[in-house]
Amino acid sequence: MRRPGWWPTRAEWPVVAASSLLFALAFPPVPLVAPVFICLVPLGVAVARLADAGHVRGTPDYRAARRSAARLGFFFGLVGYALNLYWIALALAIYSKLAFLGYFAALFVLAPVVCAAAVALFVARQRTRWPMALLVPVIWVASELVLNYLSDLAFPWLPLGLATARIPMLAQAAELSGVHGLTFCIAAVSGLVTDAWLRRAERRVVATRLAGGGVIVGALALYGVVRMPMIKTRAIGGVASVQPNIPQQEKWQAEHRDEIMGILTALTRETMARRDAQLVLWPEAAMPDFLLNRPDHADTIRALTSRSGIPLLAGALDAVRVGPNTYDAYNAALFVTAQGAIDTAVYRKTYLVPIVERVPFVNPNWFRGLPYFGLFARGTSEPPVYRLPMGRFGVLICYESIFPQRSRYYRAHGADFLINITNDAWFGRSLAPYQHEAHLALRAIENRVGIIRDANTGISASIDPLGRFHGETELETRTSRTYQAETTDIRTLYVRFGDWLGILCVTASLCLVFPWDRVRRTLHER
Repeated sequence: MRRPGWWPTRAEWPVVAASSLLFALAFPPVPLVAPVFICLVPLGVAVARLADAGHVRGTPDYRAARRSAARLGFFFGLVGYALNLYWIALALAIYSKLAFLGYFAALFVLAPVVCAAAVALFVARQRTRWPMALLVPVIWVASELVLNYLSDLAFPWLPLGLATARIPMLAQAAELSGVHGLTFCIAAVSGLVTDAWLRRAERRVVATRLAGGGVIVGALALYGVVRMPMIKTRAIGGVASVQPNIPQQEKWQAEHRDEIMGILTALTRETMARRDAQLVLWPEAAMPDFLLNRPDHADTIRALTSRSGIPLLAGALDAVRVGPNTYDAYNAALFVTAQGAIDTAVYRKTYLVPIVERVPFVNPNWFRGLPYFGLFARGTSEPPVYRLPMGRFGVLICYESIFPQRSRYYRAHGADFLINITNDAWFGRSLAPYQHEAHLALRAIENRVGIIRDANTGISASIDPLGRFHGETELETRTSRTYQAETTDIRTLYVRFGDWLGILCVTASLCLVFPWDRVRRTLHER
């Protein structure tokens, strides 16, 4: 029986398995960092060998080699992400069987991007014979940037740089070029190890390449050791996180709505009575119904703030009338002032979770009858920056924390600190709460701002401008805690110029794979 053209061969499966397993061990909460520096080595070695085989472009052998590179990339992406994102199917399936659709949809967006990166690596190596130490970081960073800006399909959950989030000493260089700068360094180490393996018979070459990898890791660590004492942070005020610990299966049941508001109100009164906070937070979608349906919920939050004189930021479900009987629904945050007025500049979530919050490229009104499936409209691309006496702040709802450009926008528009409200009850005790929280360390370093995280079931925490976590709460506990928000006066290179390194890598990748020879030949024939 003929083997399917897209199914890996017996020789390709070990490559897929090795890179996928190392990739699965690379990210929090796994307490290892070495795997991330070598996870691209098996893939890189295999693709380089295919490219170096000497096949003439356009021949059947060349096309077969290119297809092999594509298979390796596709199945590495498929298996590697499947191992890391299993929680989409298992944890979310408790609430919606359509979670399996979301899981497979995510994999079949991510895997083709990795496939394209592997093909680009093959083509670039075959044409240039440049070292993998240069090609791997350029092309991998380009692929991460593409994932970051895929509109409704964007899902940059696991950039390689995320592996450093729990090791602040290695992550400080994120202030220069964002998380993608860290990815570049990590992928360069993989490239150097790849070159060493390909020329393992030459001891001097092997020693030089491995030493180069050590220099890169050492330079990241040295930058952190030198830079961290130089960052002068200052506390600007207390921010209280209310963690009500409402189980997801109870959250939207009508019989629990008054009970949930009672829990939130009681915790908030206790928190406000301590008088140690200048702002109180409720997590994402804390109020268990649309405000249009329950105006008494709005009355409750107004009363809490006007009586205490302490403002409140509350996660809520908002709706805006767009027709006689139709509304746009939003995952939103309401800022209630110390005088009890709800700020008219409602923050509406912009970056929506594919499938669960928004089915890509279609009208969300089509799915109003399905729970946890494609309900929400997208908010504004120019979100408000709220002002308090202690400073200005921007809001990240849920997984907006994984998009560096949103946090950068806030910092560039004057935010002194950031707030992340989220509902990670979806994820249970899977890897997801830890992976999700870890992104905030990089956002703090990239922008040199403090971040306060308020999660329904945990993990709530404060992250300082050096990316260090403070006062983390336990998962699935009911509590409130006041954190000191911190900031700096630093305007980082990343805030000034954004993803400049990523843009350079995308440009370089396009130049490497563009068929310049065909253009020259066509021009010559004319």
